[in-house]
Amino acid sequence: MSLPPFNPRRYPELCVLLGEDLVDPARRSLADEAHDRILLRIVRGELAAGSELKTTRLAEDLGMSRTPVIQALARLTADGIVSQTLNQRASVRPGAENWLVDLHRTRQLIEPEAARACVGSVPSEVLADLETLAEDARPGKRPDWQTAARWLDLALHLVIADYCGNLSMREIIRRCWSYKRLSYEAGNDTESHLREGWKQHLAILEAISSGNADDAATLMSEHLRTAARRTAGGRIV
Repeated sequence: MSLPPFNPRRYPELCVLLGEDLVDPARRSLADEAHDRILLRIVRGELAAGSELKTTRLAEDLGMSRTPVIQALARLTADGIVSQTLNQRASVRPGAENWLVDLHRTRQLIEPEAARACVGSVPSEVLADLETLAEDARPGKRPDWQTAARWLDLALHLVIADYCGNLSMREIIRRCWSYKRLSYEAGNDTESHLREGWKQHLAILEAISSGNADDAATLMSEHLRTAARRTAGGRIV
């Protein structure tokens, strides 16, 4: 008998933690879509440093009105990816093409410590949902295991952030992870990467579940180093 399609609502505790905007992609706005598509062009080098970002041209390229494009550029400016001064057009800031790699370096500094700190604090029902998700993401178990593996990637890291006991660290990690979908859209998640990632995520989860804080930190550090080594063109993580 065939398995039902992957459904994140099978993991209710994780859905509460992740929030509806992540659980239901239909809730994403046109401004969200414009933001991601413009940033993806930047990190791919299609919009080089210094490129002027004309809202009319971008709206035409993206097939949408200027309003969500303007909103997207405002967010990119607030993040420091785009430079925009009064009465001047927005332009790509130098180094913006390395945005995802720079975020990954930030994660390498703080996520191992977050993994250590969360041990003993994650509720049993949340761990149970993660364990169910990890089993559903087992490579080859189901036709859509790759979708489940991406969800495990997202959920495990955000659970660690939420239960590390440090609000500043939590917000930084969640902020970094708000860009993770770009990595997937850039095609940086081949089947071999997802298989390797599943093994590493499972090991981290087992360390957390069994109360091994030092192992959780060490495994997280190695996991992030592995991801950095396999970057596409050295820029997208």
